[in-house]
Amino acid sequence: MTVSTSSGYDITAYATTEKQFKFKKIEYHADALTDYQVYIKIKACGVCHTDMDFAGIPDTVLGHEAVGEIVETGSKITSIKKGDLVGFAYMKESCLDCLLCHSGEDIMCRKRKMFPEGLNNGYAHGAVCDGRFVYKIPEGIEAKHAGPLMCAGSTVFSAMYNANVNPTHRIAIVGIGGLGHLGLQFARAWGCHVTAISHSRDKEEEALKFGAHEYLCSKDFTPEFVEKTEKFDFILSTVAVDHDYSTFLDLLVPNGEFKLVGIPPNDIKFGPVLPFLLDQKKFTGAILGGRKINTLLLKFAARHNIRPQIEEFPLSAQGIEDAIHHLHAGKARYRGVLIAPEDEEVEKVEAVEEAQR
Repeated sequence: MTVSTSSGYDITAYATTEKQFKFKKIEYHADALTDYQVYIKIKACGVCHTDMDFAGIPDTVLGHEAVGEIVETGSKITSIKKGDLVGFAYMKESCLDCLLCHSGEDIMCRKRKMFPEGLNNGYAHGAVCDGRFVYKIPEGIEAKHAGPLMCAGSTVFSAMYNANVNPTHRIAIVGIGGLGHLGLQFARAWGCHVTAISHSRDKEEEALKFGAHEYLCSKDFTPEFVEKTEKFDFILSTVAVDHDYSTFLDLLVPNGEFKLVGIPPNDIKFGPVLPFLLDQKKFTGAILGGRKINTLLLKFAARHNIRPQIEEFPLSAQGIEDAIHHLHAGKARYRGVLIAPEDEEVEKVEAVEEAQR
């Protein structure tokens, strides 16, 4: 619950504790809005693997896939208004004055402010944000589905957009998880031939449903298999595992690109360099998008009816813990989303949870 005062907002949020994956209810005061700020009543927030990386740092409010309703805007915000459904993502601010910002690459700004800086993040019932870095959600996309698009969707869309993927390309998406299942949908809507790659056959049926034309199991990638199989123009790895990178580079056409968005646990190593050079293959990394990419991805998702497959949890201390443990155990199918109760229900939910804890 959030209380508006003459000097700002008293916001209820859920912060980390010294015990990993344990959360507590907190209240903090956000000052009255400045000219470019907005106040958002949060309706839903996705749960991302990145949140777990900060879950052991005490007194941190997590959540960067938040969507909610505009309650108030600063005097210089004109692109959104009270009542609009908006989302905010990993990047909170940039300088707006450097060459990177002017060229649509604000996510690379050297003065950018990123999650989880400050308390104004998504595991809360409200947040004060820079209104120039929030995104109006197109009609037809519900808050609970828009949340995961703000990070997971932005990451895979950014990777494909910046790789200049075109409809004639053969694309492979490695990993059928929170990012991968969205990557399949985006790639299919892009008009590409789409192949899903996973370490087992367990998700084959679902991968085909999400948009894959075919499915490959990486356990079958023998030298003979790699030599005979049709090659790819673009391979996007969405999983946080160590790959045999030489094998994946061998699956590329000349001038093909392997792009990494999942963060492997160890340093990247791959074998013979000469084939990599002679065929002018590219090995690149990517992060989520900035303002340009996020605006485009939301329009694209609305146009092509792209939605994450989600599991819902209540936006409360216990709900966050349940969602984080579910994700950490590898059980998420495919994106956990915290759903905010209505104002009159917040205290009831918290009272019940407190009695059970």
